Amino acid sequence: MRTALPAYFAAGFSCIIAVMTTKVSTLHCMPLPARVNLTELAETDQPPPRAAQSGFFVTGSNDLRLQAVAAQMLDGCSVGELHISIADESAAMLPHLHMDEAYTLAISDNLVELQSASVWGGLRGIATLAQLARQRQLYAGLKIQDAPRFAWRGLSLDVARHFFPLASLTAVVDGLTALKMNVLHLHLSDDQAFRFPSTAYPSLASEQHYTVTELKELVGYAADRGIRVVPELDVPGHVTAWLVAYPQWGSGIVSPTTRFGVHKGCLNPLDDSVYEAIDALLDELGDIFPDEYIHVGGDEVSPTWWQEDDVIGAYLREQQMSAQDLQNVFLRRVCSMVSNTGKKAVAWDEVLHRDMPECVVQNWRGATTRDRALALSMPVLVSAPYYLDLNYPADLHYGFDPEATQSQWLAQEDALQDDPRLRHVADGIEWTKQWRAGNVAFDGPVKVLGGEACLWSELVVPEVLPTRLWSRLPVVAERFWSPAECTNTDDMYQRLQSCWRNLPEDPEALCMQNLHKFGCGEALTTLVALLEPVKWYGRLLGEQALQARLAGTEMPKARPYQVDTPLNRVADFLLPESMAARRLNEQDLVQGADRVVQLYNQAQHEKLPQDLCDAVEALLQGAEVVLAASAASISNAEALTRLQSLDVPYGEYIAAPLHYWRAALGGAELA
Repeated sequence: MRTALPAYFAAGFSCIIAVMTTKVSTLHCMPLPARVNLTELAETDQPPPRAAQSGFFVTGSNDLRLQAVAAQMLDGCSVGELHISIADESAAMLPHLHMDEAYTLAISDNLVELQSASVWGGLRGIATLAQLARQRQLYAGLKIQDAPRFAWRGLSLDVARHFFPLASLTAVVDGLTALKMNVLHLHLSDDQAFRFPSTAYPSLASEQHYTVTELKELVGYAADRGIRVVPELDVPGHVTAWLVAYPQWGSGIVSPTTRFGVHKGCLNPLDDSVYEAIDALLDELGDIFPDEYIHVGGDEVSPTWWQEDDVIGAYLREQQMSAQDLQNVFLRRVCSMVSNTGKKAVAWDEVLHRDMPECVVQNWRGATTRDRALALSMPVLVSAPYYLDLNYPADLHYGFDPEATQSQWLAQEDALQDDPRLRHVADGIEWTKQWRAGNVAFDGPVKVLGGEACLWSELVVPEVLPTRLWSRLPVVAERFWSPAECTNTDDMYQRLQSCWRNLPEDPEALCMQNLHKFGCGEALTTLVALLEPVKWYGRLLGEQALQARLAGTEMPKARPYQVDTPLNRVADFLLPESMAARRLNEQDLVQGADRVVQLYNQAQHEKLPQDLCDAVEALLQGAEVVLAASAASISNAEALTRLQSLDVPYGEYIAAPLHYWRAALGGAELA
């Protein structure tokens, strides 16, 4: 479902900035506004100095939320006088799915006028204003008319695998506000932990959990910024933590777990006490989270847990039901309880069933589950292309449109295997095509509620969160906010790095700071910043479990990481996509390769962390291959062969420049 646009957008959307001169190429903000007009430029592309160099003045609005957010986001900015006009300043209203987030922003010499029908639009206008102010792009004559493309623009954050304290979550809310996103979806329970403070069932809460006060504080802080907080308690699978505390809710014995991956334990769908517990927990969630939606999970339910139980197995045979049929019975009952609380249910796409109840379906298993849900007339959230824990480059997320046709989306999924940056995980991507089973040829109009980026936290702790999150979330935010026509990748990358300076932490600056903490000097830091973590689930699974997964026998295999594994190595703090490598690629090919050789030589006196040695050595060898090819000492064909042999994972690292050098010598072009 799309947000209805105000009348002044009737002429249509545009991502093109209309200008009277060519001196200004683009606005350095993200997401890009829907419509921009710039008609009164001076002869220079630098705007004149503005009054109130260390502050600003707000007039015309008594909404304390707006004033507080404006003071926070515009701190230190040179804005001049800010006049905010809000048609409806109702202080009692909470953010909701259909809130009006449209706004207009008009800049004159020393006056900024922000107009909106609601406080929510005012908040979005302040976010845009803050980015433009920090980029010194408050051009006189600039007028922005803006509204979001999708009503639901969220981040799903897993706080179960690793715990994120309240300070981390409020920083996440600040970042979502800056990116004009409006949903924080908290995955509060999983096999490893239960983070919700239940009064009815106090034994559920893990040692690290949120208090009621903390959650209410988070909800209030987010609401003041137009962010809805949607809680998730995952049922009937991913419940090992539930069954450790209350084993009577299951049909078998489980033990506390620190292991990642799918666990077999499930709630007993034939036990009324299970539903009584869920009903009580839903009431408790409703007391803390005022949003009209509650996420009930539903993913990765192990059919064998039910099939192998004597009572449940006999019931399945007697009723001639499959485990999926039984899960649907469970879902229908849970959704009815959600409805009785006055709310609506959201669930992962494994709940798809011909007889499923009304439920928002969150798509995560590729293009086809989105269309299976649409064929059942279910509201849909798109997440499949926006998994930030896969460490994909930003352009791969940016290239997927939530409402692309199925054929286009499938072609893009297939193309991932041919991308040289993902060649080392091509077999794993092939494995995901099993999710296309049961595909329907949906030929109706593709209309979705919106989408969510997902960050699962197996390899994320608070210290790692900013690098993992802010490095690519802005491009997903733009995909959800801006018109579909905004697809210029080069422009996106230019604006992405500018956008980082307006977020709670600049992920690249944080990466470099942490490399220095590892004892890397300037040359070695610059060299190591050319590395990236391996992609997809290569790092999380490890080689043994990865090969077992591809063979369909993963469950018994050990993984290299679990809950208590320290995340304190260079791999944990590197950017998922090396911006240093992208900038190196923008140089002359020979100059870039020569730069790598120089850095390597300058860093010879420094002690390199052992797990980086092979990857850094591959960088040097690749640079030498490029220089040899440029000097005609070897042929391009031989150079490509050598580069391809070098362009492989080295433990948990890949050397990003090797992709670009292969593309350059092969006549191809990477995004």
